[in-house]
Amino acid sequence: MKNLKKKSLSILFFGLFLNISSIHSQSSNKTSVYNWFDKTTNKESLPINNGKLHTNFDKIIGTVDRYYNSEFASGNLGYEEQEYFDVQLKYDIYKDEIILKSPGEGLIEINLIKENVQYFKLLDKKFINLNIDKKLPANARGGYYEESVIGKKFTFYIKHYKDKKEILKGTETFIDYYNKNEFVLFTQGKYTNVDSKNELLKLFPNDKNKINDYYLMNRNLRKENEARFMENLMRYINNI
Repeated sequence: MKNLKKKSLSILFFGLFLNISSIHSQSSNKTSVYNWFDKTTNKESLPINNGKLHTNFDKIIGTVDRYYNSEFASGNLGYEEQEYFDVQLKYDIYKDEIILKSPGEGLIEINLIKENVQYFKLLDKKFINLNIDKKLPANARGGYYEESVIGKKFTFYIKHYKDKKEILKGTETFIDYYNKNEFVLFTQGKYTNVDSKNELLKLFPNDKNKINDYYLMNRNLRKENEARFMENLMRYINNI
């Protein structure tokens, strides 16, 4: 992925204000500088405020909804080759949409245009839009993947998504969501689905015995949390 263009700092010094010394003294790192720039140029006019209005009319059973994070959280965003910091984001993993809480009066939720999103960082995780690379396997779901492990010879990605069941109660239909994952490895110049042990053994034939041992010793973790099981396995392989 090509490097994102940084917002030109020259804009901060020419044409906006004649006296910015007090603000500049508080902007010792790039994040605070960019946040100040967004504020002074009116966030409501920024390109990230384009997209469709997000709506959700789900009636759910229990506490599991369609989101990765049910409440908006502060995150970073790479959008149209520019970086934005400390924006309010929520990730709809059922629809695979990243949602922006638009600044200004009232609560406006916007589904960002996916082809314009290079990445986003949310809750200490980084998600990459692998559709941009256009090299995913045909059977991959595509869209946003968590960049989970960057190894010496590979990068491991986790696709978080949800399926749903519709449950009829009287005259109303309710939805029950449940979490699922897809695992993709980028190695030797290509992406490969690694949803089975056999796929891993093909990619790492020299580590067959150690991979088999890991599966044997971590059967309970695999049942309880497959994503963590795979993430730990990738870290284990990376350190072999």
